[in-house]
Amino acid sequence: MFPLAVDSALWLHLSASAEMIWLITTVIFLGAVAAVMFVFYFCSQKEEILAALRKPEEHRTEARIPTRVGLELSGPDEPLIHEITLTENVSLHGARVVTKRRWSPNDSVLVKLPEECLPARITYCQPSKGDEFAMGLQFSLVIYDWDRLPTR
Repeated sequence: MFPLAVDSALWLHLSASAEMIWLITTVIFLGAVAAVMFVFYFCSQKEEILAALRKPEEHRTEARIPTRVGLELSGPDEPLIHEITLTENVSLHGARVVTKRRWSPNDSVLVKLPEECLPARITYCQPSKGDEFAMGLQFSLVIYDWDRLPTR
């Protein structure tokens, strides 16, 4: 009778160990499957992730329309700073213009269009080709009708 009790205790101990090994193996397997799924998901979302990590000035929230519209730029506090230029592209809230002068980002500028004068914020000003600069303008008002303005 005594050997049977020892065998039962040994069986219970071995059974508990086997269950524990099975549980650990299952958890490791499921963790590996989840890790592989995350890797595939992040690889498939690479462009969206990179777009979210870009600098704010590189992140576009509105479609750009290539349009050449003539406009005048002037400093709001300094009337001597004045330049006539063209847009490269436009959107509802902004424009990219080509300028001969280096303007300072986050400064304000007055933009005179053929029929109105609007304040704008300079979002960036970076060297372009030759002695020109590409400058981003952000308007506080929506400009719905860029297409009605005379193009060049």
